[in-house]
Amino acid sequence: MNRFLPILAIAATLLTLLAAWAIGDRIATSSRATQGLMFPELGELANAVQAIELVQGDRTVNLERATDGTWKLTSRDGYPADLELVRGLIVGLSQLQKDQALTRKPERHGELNLTWPDPEGRARLIRLYTASEGKPFEVIIGQERLMPRSSYLRRIGDDQAWRCRGGVNGDVDFQRWIRRDLLSLPATEFLAARWLGLTVTPKPNAPSTNRRADDFTVATDASTVWTPDQAKAARGVLPEWPSRLEFDDVRAAKPDFTPAPDRTLVFTLKGAILTLQGRKEETGTWFRLAVQPTPGATAPTKDPKPGDPWVPDWTAFATKVGGWEYRMPEWRESQLERLRSDEPEPKAPPMPDLEGKDRLPPPSSSMQR
Repeated sequence: MNRFLPILAIAATLLTLLAAWAIGDRIATSSRATQGLMFPELGELANAVQAIELVQGDRTVNLERATDGTWKLTSRDGYPADLELVRGLIVGLSQLQKDQALTRKPERHGELNLTWPDPEGRARLIRLYTASEGKPFEVIIGQERLMPRSSYLRRIGDDQAWRCRGGVNGDVDFQRWIRRDLLSLPATEFLAARWLGLTVTPKPNAPSTNRRADDFTVATDASTVWTPDQAKAARGVLPEWPSRLEFDDVRAAKPDFTPAPDRTLVFTLKGAILTLQGRKEETGTWFRLAVQPTPGATAPTKDPKPGDPWVPDWTAFATKVGGWEYRMPEWRESQLERLRSDEPEPKAPPMPDLEGKDRLPPPSSSMQR
């Protein structure tokens, strides 16, 4: 009987090795299935994308490629979009790497913000359209993590949820697709500001930078009465407007737009005379910009970085803003109204973090089934 023991041991060893090989093969196959690009087809479709739709809750952003290759926000009357941001969206999607297959259960999608339709408005739908009439590329983006950067997503019509390495700018806010600042001029460009009969100019001995309210003088004419306190407040406010001229919405110019005197400001700069022509409506103060370049003015800044002070090519700037109306931020509108009252001047709000994202926790281990 004992002579059969070696044979049984060998057989058992072989069976164990075969089982291990089979399990290892299945694990390797599963591993290969969760590696590589999430959307390999986008490599060929990237240059063919003609339109993009972003949907989240009740908000929608529509982008469309023009015949000259530029992109426009059709959801904002065709206002120019930032080409690099559009490219970043498409490239970001095409470079997402599979990291882990998560749940296939629709009832668990809400925990990853991947339910669609999404009554809570947490999931984001991205659609890419090509020139062909075929079905668009559609993907739902849910939670995102920053450390390391990863995205949770699934395709429309597919219950399989994934965690992918990488991220995309799929924000449904038109301001994320354009530079919402119009001007950020250095203080040295300012020469004068005029509003409602009051003119603010730098004193002859004023420093060229880091100016304070006391470095400016005011003069008024008989057209409007300014109290001493109001004039003092204007010295500290009006000179800095061209260094932070912003907007929070945009639309195509209306044919019946008539500016109001109390919303019209004229800034004399070294390179141009810039007139802000505004009027107050139910949705806020909307304004146009009229630009009169100064012959032989300061040369424009080359390759300015977003947010940094820069001197534009004023002729090109006039073309850029022509035909558009911009909505003044509420804090700027309140600033004008307070200048004509005796209330204290409000402080400017901090600049928004356009790159920041909410940090969300990773899914529980039960999602990995």
